[in-house]
Amino acid sequence: MNKNYILYSLLLLCLTMCMSLQAQGNLTLEDVKVITLENNFGIKIAKNDLSIAKNLTDKKINNYLPTLSASGGLNGSFGGSTQQFNNGSEASTANAFTWGANASIAATYTLYDKGRALTLEQLNESLILSDLQLRQTIEQNLLQVYNSYYLIAQFNENLNALEEAINITSERLRRAEYNLELGQGSGLEVLNAKVDIKRDSVNLINVIMNLNNEKRNLNVAMGRSASIEYQIAANAILTDDLNIESLMESSKANNINLQVIQQNLNVGEKNLKIIDAEKIPSLNTGASYDYNFQDNPSAAFINKSNSRGFSGNIGVNWTLFDGSRDLRKQNAIINLNNQQLQLDQLQKEIDRDILNAWSNYENAIYIIRVEESALETNEENFTRTEEQFKFGQVSSIEFRQAQLNLLNSQTSLNNARYDAKIRELQLLQLTGKLIN
Repeated sequence: MNKNYILYSLLLLCLTMCMSLQAQGNLTLEDVKVITLENNFGIKIAKNDLSIAKNLTDKKINNYLPTLSASGGLNGSFGGSTQQFNNGSEASTANAFTWGANASIAATYTLYDKGRALTLEQLNESLILSDLQLRQTIEQNLLQVYNSYYLIAQFNENLNALEEAINITSERLRRAEYNLELGQGSGLEVLNAKVDIKRDSVNLINVIMNLNNEKRNLNVAMGRSASIEYQIAANAILTDDLNIESLMESSKANNINLQVIQQNLNVGEKNLKIIDAEKIPSLNTGASYDYNFQDNPSAAFINKSNSRGFSGNIGVNWTLFDGSRDLRKQNAIINLNNQQLQLDQLQKEIDRDILNAWSNYENAIYIIRVEESALETNEENFTRTEEQFKFGQVSSIEFRQAQLNLLNSQTSLNNARYDAKIRELQLLQLTGKLIN
């Protein structure tokens, strides 16, 4: 057997073994979704942000509970004093030490504060916003991993087509070398077959490289080690019940970007009410138990004293004037107007994006039909050319051209099918249906 043929066979065997090593574990699209939701770093961060937002809505950190504090201390002095009385007598001390102690336990509570209530409402609106932002992050990451998953499937299909092409070219090389040994062929036929198999092998290596790179990309996007090996078995099956009217209607209610801006509006409206609530007085109350002790020198008028007892208070806090309030309110109104403008702009952009995506989707489906028809023609042409080639009725160049036409047609159809699937995913994401 020719040494070059053995070399090419070993090359094909090594490439096949390389692919078989990667085929460890089957990964479905549902697996991709579950792994991404559990391990994706962006989703984990968004979940942590949601937990923080949830904690911020707890009344315990929004001044709804009373505060209890305790204080105490010791004080002392060293010195002298002189005191003269009306009857002419005098009392004096020198180098005397005086000391005392005090302790207090106090509780305070805000009975009424309109700003506090509105702040809690705003924090609850922010919690809803964080939940929407989590869903937004989930959609973005799922779209990324789904695209990567179907791109891997596309590479797999193209790889199969190239492997088939190499098998055909290898058989052609074997026949050319056999005919040359029998004196019925030419060295040119052998050289042409060798050149073609080298070209096909290089193309195969490039597809394998792209396939392995995309597999690593998918692993990282899912939040796991890039070196994990797996295989997929995907089909570019398109949804058959999509229509532009229902998609447009769904986007208005379910598009996550619209919902995020709308919720930002809700948070901004609460902020405006909080500024207005500063004009309303707040009502506070407090109670305490106090103890004081004083120990004076023996020559003092009072040697020792102490006091103890409960005390309480109720008060009103009212900001009569704040020069910054009007400006802060004005800025809050401007911010709300800007958010409303952003909402209107985004709605128009989404309408445009859906129309463009729908047009691309329909065009992709049409291309699939064209490529399917072209593939049938090229398969028939290749079959006839192969039969004629076996009987020496066409040259190796004509046979190679028919083979390339078939390979290109197979690749184009594969690309068209997965391109249409990715277009469909983009439509689902725009209309808020991707997660489902």
